[in-house]
Amino acid sequence: MQRFYTVLLLLAAGITASAQQKKDLSPEDYAKWQSLAGTALSYNGNWIGYQVAVQEDNDTLYLVNHSNGKRYALEFGSAPEFSKDNQWVAYKIGVSYKEGEKLREQKTPIKTNMGLLNLQTGKKEVITDVSNFGFSKNGKFLAIQLNPPKENKDKGAVVLLRNLADSSTRTIGNVTAFEFNKKSDHLAYVVESANQAGNSVELFNLANYSLKVLASDTCRFSKPAWSKEGDGLAFYKTVKNDKYEEENAQVYVYAPLYKNPSLKIFDPQKHNGFPDSMRINPSSALRLSDDLALAHFSVRSWTKKKETPKKDTTKTAAGADTAKAQVAKADTTKKAPAAAPKKADKLAAVDVWHWKDKEIQPRQKITYMMDKERSFQAVWAPATGKYYQLASDSTPGTLMGANQHYALLPTDKKYKPAFKEDYADYYIMNVRNGEKKLFGEKIVQAFGHAPQLSPEGRFVFYYKDKNWFTYNTATGATVNLTQNLPETFENYKDDHPAVKPPFGYGGWMKGDKEVLLYDEFDVYAARPDGKGIRKLTNGRGDEIVHRLTRVEMEDPYYDDAKPLFVTLYGDKSKFFGYGKIEKGKFSRLVYEDNMFYGLNKAKDADVFSYVKMNYDRSPELYVTNGFQGEEKIAATNPQQKDYKWGRSELVSFTNRKGKKMQGALFYPADYQPGKKYPMVVYIYETLSNTVHFYTPPSRRSAYNTTNFTTGGYFIFRPDIVYDINDPGMSAVDCVVPAVEEVLKTGMIDQDKVGLMGHSWGAYQTSFIITQTDVFKAACAGAPLTNLISMSLSIYWNSGFPDQKIFETSQGRFDGPWYDRMQEHMRNSPIYQAANIKAPLLVAFGDKDGAVDWHQGIEMYGTMRRMEKPHVMLVYADENHGLAKKENQIDYQQRQREWFDHYLLGKPAPKWITEGVSYLEKMQAQEKEQKK
Repeated sequence: MQRFYTVLLLLAAGITASAQQKKDLSPEDYAKWQSLAGTALSYNGNWIGYQVAVQEDNDTLYLVNHSNGKRYALEFGSAPEFSKDNQWVAYKIGVSYKEGEKLREQKTPIKTNMGLLNLQTGKKEVITDVSNFGFSKNGKFLAIQLNPPKENKDKGAVVLLRNLADSSTRTIGNVTAFEFNKKSDHLAYVVESANQAGNSVELFNLANYSLKVLASDTCRFSKPAWSKEGDGLAFYKTVKNDKYEEENAQVYVYAPLYKNPSLKIFDPQKHNGFPDSMRINPSSALRLSDDLALAHFSVRSWTKKKETPKKDTTKTAAGADTAKAQVAKADTTKKAPAAAPKKADKLAAVDVWHWKDKEIQPRQKITYMMDKERSFQAVWAPATGKYYQLASDSTPGTLMGANQHYALLPTDKKYKPAFKEDYADYYIMNVRNGEKKLFGEKIVQAFGHAPQLSPEGRFVFYYKDKNWFTYNTATGATVNLTQNLPETFENYKDDHPAVKPPFGYGGWMKGDKEVLLYDEFDVYAARPDGKGIRKLTNGRGDEIVHRLTRVEMEDPYYDDAKPLFVTLYGDKSKFFGYGKIEKGKFSRLVYEDNMFYGLNKAKDADVFSYVKMNYDRSPELYVTNGFQGEEKIAATNPQQKDYKWGRSELVSFTNRKGKKMQGALFYPADYQPGKKYPMVVYIYETLSNTVHFYTPPSRRSAYNTTNFTTGGYFIFRPDIVYDINDPGMSAVDCVVPAVEEVLKTGMIDQDKVGLMGHSWGAYQTSFIITQTDVFKAACAGAPLTNLISMSLSIYWNSGFPDQKIFETSQGRFDGPWYDRMQEHMRNSPIYQAANIKAPLLVAFGDKDGAVDWHQGIEMYGTMRRMEKPHVMLVYADENHGLAKKENQIDYQQRQREWFDHYLLGKPAPKWITEGVSYLEKMQAQEKEQKK
């Protein structure tokens, strides 16, 4: 027995010693942390490429053959692209971390090289100063476009066309654009030189190396575009008209490539149906329909040049006599010289803000170039010569179907200004004959509601009055697909003060046979004629959300001859995984208490890759053959095992309205039962779904969970739900009970609880501390503080008034401030600021385009006048989130110092106790500049 206890003591001592060997993570260690990026599978699935990016060190591209173990590490590599024959990989090559930082500091562009690796032999080639590259679809050729040297006056650049079979290279000069067709037997490219004599569009036959010049001219060519199957090519030729300021264009179509092709040209100035007031916009997108019947482009108006009046230099004899008489008269009758014409006043720099403005002036400024350059969709039929303009001033927008034979034309003009929901009328046009008719009026433009065309254009699909509808483009019949189902397709969980959106939809099956709909948990396949609907999954019983995920992107539909893949998410459990629907039957492939993301499929094999992670499990890359087992290819951050690290768990609580809710709790590194720890609560809206998120520590990331947990803190991220007209009180009703639930565990020191958030989370932080004394310190980045003045502000990044956000979105008020004045005041931090006891740190960028930084000034003025502990950090030339490295580091450090002082009792730096004067700041900057 004595020996047994001795063994136990030795084991315990060993475990303790092992734990003691792990190090505390310090900010100096953050730089080595890695992240996964840019994963790609070869066509046969044998090779997988992935980039490991390091915070402050060199990035590396890895290529692994999981079938034979072969492995390559390519320094500074990224963005791998495999050839169709699985023999080659091309990739970008950047620079070292230090060199990149230096160039960014100097504001010098970072040049990119390209690497080409033979996967069989390991032979590597580097091509320098590359702007673009791509394999042909069959993988037999590689086109590489170089950056033109500065001294090169030619407008195009060199393209290297590499035959990968024999490594021969064809050099093509002065190329502005190039593109392989789908069958990979032709390369189309545009040549443009400085003297313009060599401008051309050329078609290179990759099978026999013959070259055909499709068009040549002194004019400029552009926008080569293949049809979907690569059997037709369209391009522009830019032309000028001496009577107009802007350039016009002609449309060229060369088709059908494999059946006696011919070149047809659409010249708008010679076409009877083309209005003189319009021109083809040569900068607009150019497309050929799948059947080669239609060329799609955009047209716009142009400006006539002002005619210079000619001087009349001839004078008649009579005119000369008249002139003499006038001179004689002037001699006898002396008058003062005529006054010079008054010079017009300089145009005033004034914006006129009018109450009838459809969009307010800030929005008009943002859309100015788009409005100025507005073009309208049009089509031309090369076979018949017919031309139709689809869009116009009255219906300026165009939503084209995938097969480009029908178009939806929305117009919202009569519903502007829109203070709440946006509405539009929709017209449908048959692009082949120009027939246009009204389809629907006053349709909500909210998420999920707007009509869309099915891939083949046979149906218009839209959501209205809690149901999904289809409209048959041929017959005009409308069908309600879901009215007889007991399931709810409206997202009843949405708590914004606007029309509730649907749960969504997943797309269409091939041939427009079925459309795939979502309810809260499941996927349904509905026949668009309303004659049947199938339930494809069964997630409701286990509360598992099933959503389709695309693994093949070439077609705009799902092929019912192939499996459909589904992401799985446990609404309560927070498990993640994948499933499959095959031949109408669903099967679960993987489902775990981890987070999965990044599902990728090899194009020619049943091989998949995905990433798996948890809070204490750094992202790992896996490969699986048909989900029959899995193989770990890469694990990031192996150094993590040497450091103390926390873990995460779900916490259930009930808010003050009786609703069952959840939150994500993250434990401090080296947590010891029985010990009490400080806790910082981070809030926004729904955050319990982050329980499995891996968060790399970072000097540049404020609110960083791992920065805090490795510093001895608990981090808690509770969910928040809202009642209309009470956003602040709703947050209190959720967050305070959530914290009280965690305090019941006895793990938290109730005198050391802080609160933080950014933007909307910052607003809630600033408000919650007016309603409770639970929190002993708070940090709010860019908070809304006065909901009345904030609702009257501008969302400068978009130019929209914040009123709309307040009345339809995050603000969650169902009316303007003057109709809901008490509600706005009751939920505003500054009107309740007298109750604040927690020291409050606020941060803003002085160019914040989301939350006007004067919200911070209002809070600062209020807190300062009340003589309450408060500091506001203002970062110069920063928007809603800090972008400059030095500012990111500074804010993260100050935030941590704030909580360390007020929750842990660490000595406060001077900026907390006394502030920093402007003189001190400038002296510090001048000192730094002298270094």
